[in-house]
Amino acid sequence: MGIISQGKDLWNALFTRTQRQVLGLMFGHPDRSYYANEVVRLAGVGTGSVQRELKRLAGAGLLSVEKIGNQKHYRANRDCPIFGELRSIVVKTFGVIEQLRNALAELDTDICYAMLYGEAVRDPAATTLDLLIVSADLEYADAITRLTSVENRIGRNIRLTLLDPESFAKAREEEHAGLDGILNAPRIVLRAEPGVSP
Repeated sequence: MGIISQGKDLWNALFTRTQRQVLGLMFGHPDRSYYANEVVRLAGVGTGSVQRELKRLAGAGLLSVEKIGNQKHYRANRDCPIFGELRSIVVKTFGVIEQLRNALAELDTDICYAMLYGEAVRDPAATTLDLLIVSADLEYADAITRLTSVENRIGRNIRLTLLDPESFAKAREEEHAGLDGILNAPRIVLRAEPGVSP
């Protein structure tokens, strides 16, 4: 079992789906605050379960709460004694990776290969995620539409490189400088069909 799969399994074993979504949102972007309905919308889970989780996490001191007008705004509590550890768990268990994998799975198309590469692999706090997708029939606009919702949830920009399998194979054979730079960079594979690898 690879580190990526193991991290996802740990994340799933330690936390419920609602906890994963809420903690991933709060500790994945700790400088931002969210109001309850926004958390419900971004987390994609039920209103009741999100509200219970926000109350529980705030009561435990993991989240700070600020009332602005009629709304309560929640954010990761940097004064919590285990803030660093929770932030690290979210980063190490790939909350962002799970979001990307889910977005790719929801695209109604065949993806031969997809990987995250570059600075975001070296530095989990990087503000831009570089993503390579190889697909015969994925339209750029469809990919951007799906990835924009991920950008909104994680508070980071996604820079997409989209290639069809023929262009990908040709660029590899010709040792295209741009593609070589991508393929030689640190990477996290999000999806790979059998026999397809850089």
